Amino acid sequence: MKYPVLTRPALLAALIVGANAAAYEDENAVPLKLGLEAGKAVVEQIAVKLDGRDVSILTTLRNGEARASQIGWYASTPQFILLGEGEEHLDKSFSDVGATFNGRAMKPAVYRRGYFMGRDITQELFRAGLAPLPDLQADAKKLARLPMVRGLRFDQWQGYVAYSWNASIAPHASAVVEVRYRALPQFSLTELDSPAFDQAVLQHCGNPDALRSRLRQTAAEPVQVMVERYEIPLAFMLMRDVQLTISQPQSNWQRAHPAVSLVCGLANPGLTANVSGEVSNANLGLSVLVVSSLNTP
Repeated sequence: MKYPVLTRPALLAALIVGANAAAYEDENAVPLKLGLEAGKAVVEQIAVKLDGRDVSILTTLRNGEARASQIGWYASTPQFILLGEGEEHLDKSFSDVGATFNGRAMKPAVYRRGYFMGRDITQELFRAGLAPLPDLQADAKKLARLPMVRGLRFDQWQGYVAYSWNASIAPHASAVVEVRYRALPQFSLTELDSPAFDQAVLQHCGNPDALRSRLRQTAAEPVQVMVERYEIPLAFMLMRDVQLTISQPQSNWQRAHPAVSLVCGLANPGLTANVSGEVSNANLGLSVLVVSSLNTP
């Protein structure tokens, strides 16, 4: 990962031409984990949609009991740090996350914590007058009030955010829970003929040579492509058949042009950016690879 010295407009320009190695040309993903406590209810169906960077997970549950069944579901981040003002994934809190129950918007309970070396330091931060999430603009005087941990001062700490909801399913009834958020994918500029490109494609059950041929249809001699990896972890997806729909715009969030989307278990014989179908026996989540041309189609 390259540390930023350019503004965001400069980064976007660099992604278009692939010429400036000083910008954030790659960033790690921040996957949002979804979990479900279904109680007596049974998960009947899971449908996942990736529209650009927007993710939607619809889960259909059935309560076969003669009494109402309480359920709860949550979305949680990994512990994260901040690298610099120029990083695209600067806000890792997923503050745009939303959920509905049978089409009705639900308000979440929100938990924000700070960690340092595996230790919860939320109260120490609070006593110093600081919020639990990392802040590049934190007051230096307040930071100086923080205690030491094994001889180290935690002026750079990790953040964690979780959102949770709960509802009740009527007796002998079905219900649909939807969670929506904007994903923070891993992305990078990658040489089309590089081992890194081959590895990313093979990890998503694709044919690197076939993809190179497809991408060269968009330009005479493409040198670099943008590679995005969308990790969608679902703790309650245990060897299930999942309906997956991928829709990509002509120009994406970095002004590159999505050409091919790949997922293990999902056929895409035409090597297109938009694809849908059933992924059989999906376990604990999905990984979607989107490869984009930097040239105008």
